[in-house]
Amino acid sequence: MPTIYFNKNFSVTSAQLEQLRLSGQFTTLASHSDPSSAMLGAADRALTEPRGLLGTPYVEWLLATVRRERPQVFLVGKEAGRVAERRADFEALGTRVIAVADAPTLRLLDRKDEFLTSWDDSILPIPAWTTFHDAASFEAGIERLRSHPGFVPGSTRLCIKPARGIYAAGFRVLTEGRTLKSFLRGELYQMSLEEARRMFGLEETFPTMLLMHTLEGAERSVDCVAWQGELAAAVVRRKLPDGGPQYLEDRPDLLEAARRLTRAYQLSGIFNFQTKDDAQRRPNMLEINARASGGLRYSMAAGLDFAGVAAALSLGLLRAQDAPTPRTDLHVNEVKQARVLQAATTLEDGPELLDEEDALA
Repeated sequence: MPTIYFNKNFSVTSAQLEQLRLSGQFTTLASHSDPSSAMLGAADRALTEPRGLLGTPYVEWLLATVRRERPQVFLVGKEAGRVAERRADFEALGTRVIAVADAPTLRLLDRKDEFLTSWDDSILPIPAWTTFHDAASFEAGIERLRSHPGFVPGSTRLCIKPARGIYAAGFRVLTEGRTLKSFLRGELYQMSLEEARRMFGLEETFPTMLLMHTLEGAERSVDCVAWQGELAAAVVRRKLPDGGPQYLEDRPDLLEAARRLTRAYQLSGIFNFQTKDDAQRRPNMLEINARASGGLRYSMAAGLDFAGVAAALSLGLLRAQDAPTPRTDLHVNEVKQARVLQAATTLEDGPELLDEEDALA
């Protein structure tokens, strides 16, 4: 039975490992620097990675691990770009590497400003946007977007987010002011324009930020699995306003967009893209995430074993056109569970936090 190896990655990887175990088609090997990681408990076999190892030394550790363990497939998490650069070294050991793209493409997708600049808007439109890196360029950006033809005074809001970042870190919708009511409602992703000006005025310069028109329509997340530029399957999730269950939609237009962008960037493995509807209810592209999304568990409820399909595609056991068709028209919710990691013993070191640099650099 082929073995799939997962190195250190985000917590959703444990769900992929559990689904692979249920399928019974692959054995799983996982490594992580945190011995309490759910990844390790979900895998058939587990290894502990050295803490704090990055760059070339980490890739050398991965090569040594693959040389010793001989997995047939390596589904890459941490240091995906560097592993992609060394793909030939891994495959010389008989291990097929699943990285979402080559190193230059991974770099492009990681830098949202460069990605949006190069985006083909015949696939999907994008919202009006610009960049800023200091207080002066922030003010210039506000003026530029307020003078854009799509800006409707009193209706269109602006938002900010880092050009590099994961999940919603640094994302804020700019408002004309904050009220006690919004504070008590826990609206964490809003910031007054006055607060933003004060914050950006504290530093002479800072990492590149995006300033965009905020799209107020439905938000969707599309989870995809592909091999060498050919889409095998995708699940479209619409995020409902209350933040609870999500709706798995039948959206041929977004499936076609998924096929086109997969071909354009020659993507493989498991990845995700985010859209939001504009005032005309047209989905706009926001970003492509070269990794499994944090909400992949929702899409797995459609009956698609994302990691298993990716592995089968890479080994030639499955053709993209023969991949299972996910179910649609489903409302799904995530049920969290607790698991005993260690009884009557305190771990010597606390859990290691996964940050962007150490997890997916």
